[in-house]
Amino acid sequence: MRTRLTLSVMALAMAASPVLAQPAADITAKLTIFQPVNQQMIDSTDKAIARFKLRYPNVTIEPQFVPQPSWGEYNTSFINQVATGAAPDIMFSAIEGFAETANRGLLRDLGPLIDADPTAKAVLDELDPNLLDGMRTRSTGQLNFFPTEWNNIVVYYNKDMFDKAGVAYPADDWTWADFRETAKQLTIADANGNVTQYGYFVPGFNFGLTPWFLTNEASVLDADWKQSAVATDNFRETLQFLHDLINVDKSAPAFESGVGDSKFVAGQVAMFSAGHWPIPEIRASGLANVGVQIMPVNKVKTTVFGIGGLAVTSASQNPELAWEFVKEMTGKEFQTELADSERSIPSWRSLATTDKYLSFPDNAAIFYGSAATAKPVASPPNFAQVEEMTMRYVGAYLNGNEDLDTTISGLDSELSRAMKRAYN
Repeated sequence: MRTRLTLSVMALAMAASPVLAQPAADITAKLTIFQPVNQQMIDSTDKAIARFKLRYPNVTIEPQFVPQPSWGEYNTSFINQVATGAAPDIMFSAIEGFAETANRGLLRDLGPLIDADPTAKAVLDELDPNLLDGMRTRSTGQLNFFPTEWNNIVVYYNKDMFDKAGVAYPADDWTWADFRETAKQLTIADANGNVTQYGYFVPGFNFGLTPWFLTNEASVLDADWKQSAVATDNFRETLQFLHDLINVDKSAPAFESGVGDSKFVAGQVAMFSAGHWPIPEIRASGLANVGVQIMPVNKVKTTVFGIGGLAVTSASQNPELAWEFVKEMTGKEFQTELADSERSIPSWRSLATTDKYLSFPDNAAIFYGSAATAKPVASPPNFAQVEEMTMRYVGAYLNGNEDLDTTISGLDSELSRAMKRAYN
């Protein structure tokens, strides 16, 4: 099925005209758009449809909002829908799904469309070149997705807890050693030895763990995302460091799935790592004295980024209209709504650097400030499989259920087999 599907959609893609004509204003057509379920996406899509209707009154747009328990499951839903012959015209995905969908030939190359479209080129001028490079499909160099928003990982910290402990706020040159000592100083236990406040929450998700590896020049996969890279001293050192925060220093709670933002607003941890998305909940909690800082460095100053975008499918019968709606969904109005929601970092630099957007938390300029040096989260065609393996082995080790040697050898073996299958 996969071979027949790939060949058929690739044939459609090659037959399609590389540059699309501007559709007539009175065209009658229907477009479908495949997206994950979240309220901000629903609201912004409804507004974009209303704006688009003013330009193309006879065009009906049908959003398909799909559950997204993980990006792997979301991408599988899209691929399965295409296989039934019900391909949508437009698809939203995060970088974790770019390669899996593009490598199957399911998406158009947007490069020729962008080159012929001054409006599109103006949008890309707002995006840091490093982020744009990270969006390209590695196997082809094509740009199959047009940028909507992105996120990175920084360290959030409760300034009141730092003040009470007499601990200096983290500086932009802090090291792993600085971080470890800070986490210890912010950990509080009662008279019985029960911890009532932890210094840090070790991120229980792949994206959140990634910058710990990157700042130590380590990674789950090699630079091409084709081979396992876990059997290295740097990877081992990173796992040991995180393990010791939990099991030796006792400055972090037991490893568990999640971001840690709920424990942060509840006053149970002084620091956690995340992107921009927890800010609405932090605001709603009433916690106001909050700062952010770059990830602490062991060998290199960097962090991770993930970016989202919209694609026009190869199977679309109205690619010119689909492209016009993609531009509507990535234009200034949409980007402004995205900035106001505070769930992500807008791809438009001008809207991610306004006084309003940078007003909270303290030092918020580091969010877009990392754009030039952040590294894309490893997103091979079998991303879901790689993520599951990584979190399974890492979780077992961090919770003391497996030793380090067995963890690394087991993960390396499974990853090596999986990557060989993915590229053969």
